[in-house]
Amino acid sequence: MADKKIVILGARGMLGSDIAKLLISRGKNPACFDLPNFDITDSKQLQNAAGDADIIINCAAFTDVDKAETKSSDACAVNAEAVGSLAKIAAENNAYIIHISTDFVFDGTKHTPYTETDEPNPVNVYGQSKLSGEKLLTQSTCRNSIIRVQWSYGQNGDNFIKKLISLSTRQDSLKVVSDQIGSPTATAETAKVIAEFVEKQPLGLYHFAAAGYAGRFEVAKFVFDKLNIKTELAPCLSSEFPAPAKRPCNSRFCCDKISQLLNCDIESWNGPLERFLKKL
Repeated sequence: MADKKIVILGARGMLGSDIAKLLISRGKNPACFDLPNFDITDSKQLQNAAGDADIIINCAAFTDVDKAETKSSDACAVNAEAVGSLAKIAAENNAYIIHISTDFVFDGTKHTPYTETDEPNPVNVYGQSKLSGEKLLTQSTCRNSIIRVQWSYGQNGDNFIKKLISLSTRQDSLKVVSDQIGSPTATAETAKVIAEFVEKQPLGLYHFAAAGYAGRFEVAKFVFDKLNIKTELAPCLSSEFPAPAKRPCNSRFCCDKISQLLNCDIESWNGPLERFLKKL
């Protein structure tokens, strides 16, 4: 595997930077590409970046869920059209793609955890664009795996955990939605999974999230307890926080399929989150 060329697209983002760091620590030398020097929607730049790759890890995405509602063409260009172009490049060179997708391909109305065989039904433009990207990849002839992730947090980037802590420094009390349920998942943990995919090169669609489930309010309470933050927390419903883009209330994943591939058991969400908080 040492002589395989690994390319990471979106390498400066929250997940991409953790993948790069982990692969480098394991003796790999991934080629890293991201804005502002690399634009995945530029076909020439994409060819130059990925044309000679053996393994392509695509973390590049338009992730601003609310902004996607008014910038749908931008979201689709990054999350869908560029993925289709990447699939063609990979097919021509027999490269293997690991593509990162999202729980937002679902509408969140199911009462049990989502499996890979459940029918997607995105409720916002971001989810629609990510689903379109998935379809373009699966319809291509290239070897690929798609890993859907959710509620990601990491050192390098904006996320729910960091926003909570930031808000607590400016407000005496905070309302946090209690009707959105999922699994806060550290990008450091997702990076370990992707490193295994680099070695094993499985094909198909997979769900990955930390084990166990919690509401956003419960997660906020955990964070504030661990950091001894005195800001008052109150639960509320999503309907009390109208936003440009609708969010799925149920983001729970069934991770049985990916569990059978992995060398280690998937850790419960609170362990990695506690470690993350200690590093902040």
